[in-house]
Amino acid sequence: LAWAVARCAKLRCLPDGLERRRVTGRLAGFTKAERQQEMEGAITVRSAYVSDMAGRDVVLVDDMLTTGATASACTKALLQAGVRSVFLLVAARVVLQKNADFGLSILEDE
Repeated sequence: LAWAVARCAKLRCLPDGLERRRVTGRLAGFTKAERQQEMEGAITVRSAYVSDMAGRDVVLVDDMLTTGATASACTKALLQAGVRSVFLLVAARVVLQKNADFGLSILEDE
C-alpha cells in the first residue's frame, strides 16, 4: 500500500523505516492506558534512516486502524527522531470502540 501511495504522489517510500524493537500483545482488548503501556518504546526509527527523515514531513501508511496505539507509537518515534510532521493515511478503520487513541470526533460520535 505504501509503495502505491508513494508512486502516485512521486514520493520516496521507506517501508522499513520503522522497526518494532520488541514483540507486543494484541491491543484490541486493552484499555487505552494498557495499550499505551504495551507500545511504549516498542517502535523506533531505523538508525540508517534517522538523518534522511530529520526535518521532513512523513506520510505514515497503514492498512488498518484498530485502536490507534500502533500508529501513535510510530508517530511518537518519528517525531522523536526529528521528523517535522506526520500525516497518517489509513485504508480502513475498525469501528468497535469509542476510546481509540486519536481524538477524532468521528470516533467519539459513534
